[in-house]
Amino acid sequence: TTCVKASAKLPRQLGPKPRPVRERPKAARRPPCEGIFRRMNFLKILSVFSLAALAACSSSSKGEDLEIPANMPEICRDIDFVERPDMREICGVRKVRYQAYRNIPQVRYLVAPKEATLVKEKGKLELRLENSKPIELKGPVVRELSFTPEARNQKVKNTYDYKEIFEEDGTRHRVFKLGIPTEYGHVFDFCFEIPEAKGSDRTRSQAMGTEVEEITCDEYAAILAKKKK
Repeated sequence: TTCVKASAKLPRQLGPKPRPVRERPKAARRPPCEGIFRRMNFLKILSVFSLAALAACSSSSKGEDLEIPANMPEICRDIDFVERPDMREICGVRKVRYQAYRNIPQVRYLVAPKEATLVKEKGKLELRLENSKPIELKGPVVRELSFTPEARNQKVKNTYDYKEIFEEDGTRHRVFKLGIPTEYGHVFDFCFEIPEAKGSDRTRSQAMGTEVEEITCDEYAAILAKKKK
């Protein structure tokens, strides 16, 4: 008999060839403090917005966000616009946004001269007189004079001393002295001279305002000493 050697064959694989499985890289483990820091930053941002909202409500309730015009009618000057919001539109008072209320010009009226005001804006203090250009005032009075809503409802009880002096040669000087009291109990003196108008009424425009000049109070006293005897 003849022996036939059977060839060993591997069984044929059925179906598609499986893809090799790739191992996903393991995510780096975050330190336990990272989540805490994220929550802390979120709470900080939330607290900032909360404080801003509270500040806006507080300033609104105190009237710091109210823009009061410097040329209000006489009847409106003693009104508390926080207690009387119905009078705001009549008197030209308007409410501004929280982001801008710190830049609102704050106004206080003087008892004399008529229509004189002190206006504080962006850290500067100006004296504004009727038909005159603003005059910047400097010194401790800028810091000491109060412009709270309660103070703005009251006129500054200042002193006003106006003098018209004629020298021997006929030269005229018009000078005045203001004594401005503050809530700190101090009184600050400021002296001014009104120069003679130049030009004619036709060429001189009242809208441009008078150039009132600030002088030292020593100069003011020297001008008074020139008075014709």
